[in-house]
Amino acid sequence: MMWQVPSRDDVAADMIVRACGHDHDFPDDILNATETHVDSAGRTVNISRVACRACGTIMVSHWQESTGPYVAVASMHEPPEPGDIPGIAERAEQVTDAEFAEFLAQRGFPQGVPTDFAPDRRTTATTERLDFVLHIKAGQFFLLDRDGPVNAILPVPPHAESAELIESVPGAAVFWAPDGELPLTVVISPADPYPDRSYDRIAEVSCRFRTGHVELRELAGRKLHLPPLPAGHGDYRLRLHTKDSGFLLHIFNQPRSKPLVL
Repeated sequence: MMWQVPSRDDVAADMIVRACGHDHDFPDDILNATETHVDSAGRTVNISRVACRACGTIMVSHWQESTGPYVAVASMHEPPEPGDIPGIAERAEQVTDAEFAEFLAQRGFPQGVPTDFAPDRRTTATTERLDFVLHIKAGQFFLLDRDGPVNAILPVPPHAESAELIESVPGAAVFWAPDGELPLTVVISPADPYPDRSYDRIAEVSCRFRTGHVELRELAGRKLHLPPLPAGHGDYRLRLHTKDSGFLLHIFNQPRSKPLVL
């Protein structure tokens, strides 16, 4: 896979986590189990996952119940999902061109963002609404990096993000839909347009697009180019709404976070 060019969201995430350093602001009550599992010896192990209030870093703690005065606790840190880092959207808007250029150079892109990538317009872009009628075959349609391969997501690889109605990997998403003609409205927004609760089912996943230029694709059918994505290349949230009369797809800039079914 081609190495992904960092985005301003990546810069913001790195800055926030590095500024926090090792002096994390975890809640005091870390021994409040959020889940349990049974180990190979049949013993119940308590697990607590708590997030730093400053940078979102996760502290994962494991322990067993004890009748004595002490409890042995093993803890480790996990990096947060970018979307779980407090203040990342606001920090991304504050990243200067010089900071972005330095970050790109440090990660192997001394020439900066390629000129054929979509520009970052998150502070000036307006919401766009497009209506299509797709011809659905084999119960699926796609959102891909422009001219990207369908086999990036079919067959769906084990590491794909999944939210029942959608599966995604970097540069590709497959949406499950009934065969036939499907009315589809696509809303492309620089910010979260929020779910439309008039639909029966809603699911969303994150997807990273390499250049910010994308297309809808029918299986063995048309390629439908969409306008350049408002924040250029990087992470977007795909929110699919379904009901019998048609589907609604939201595409909006948001740092990567976990799949969600509403």
